[in-house]
Amino acid sequence: MNLPAGWLSDNEAATLATLATDKTVLELGAWKGRSTTALASTARLVVSADWHRGDPDAGYEPTLPDYWANVRDLPNVAVVVGDFGQIVPLFASIFDLAFVDGAHDYESVLRDARGALHLTSGLVLFHDYDQPQVQEAVAAVGFKPIQAIDTLAVCPTW
Repeated sequence: MNLPAGWLSDNEAATLATLATDKTVLELGAWKGRSTTALASTARLVVSADWHRGDPDAGYEPTLPDYWANVRDLPNVAVVVGDFGQIVPLFASIFDLAFVDGAHDYESVLRDARGALHLTSGLVLFHDYDQPQVQEAVAAVGFKPIQAIDTLAVCPTW
């Protein structure tokens, strides 16, 4: 798998690809497309949402040009550009898997985890789970990881 640069480890990318096989996937947070590419390598469809303006962790830089250059040839990716708080409520509960990797402050992770819980009938994966505020928000929604791969937490919705 030829992946763009990014913070997702090779182990995490391989896990995303394995868990996304033949699924309809919601991706909340895409940066420059590394996770999108990993998910799309096996998924039926990836709906990738990001506002592509950065955040305090990644820095405030426009990422859409790099992201688009990396994913534009992936036929099973639908790109949604916007703020999660505004766009997630518009989605239906059609997703088999959600990958959450937006802003990492407690309130953002709490909002994203709640949104993913209501839209996903399978697994929700949280990146950067090694950060205490991510762990606290994930736990506050009631998720309990069943597996951890580097900084990726795998949580069932059941």
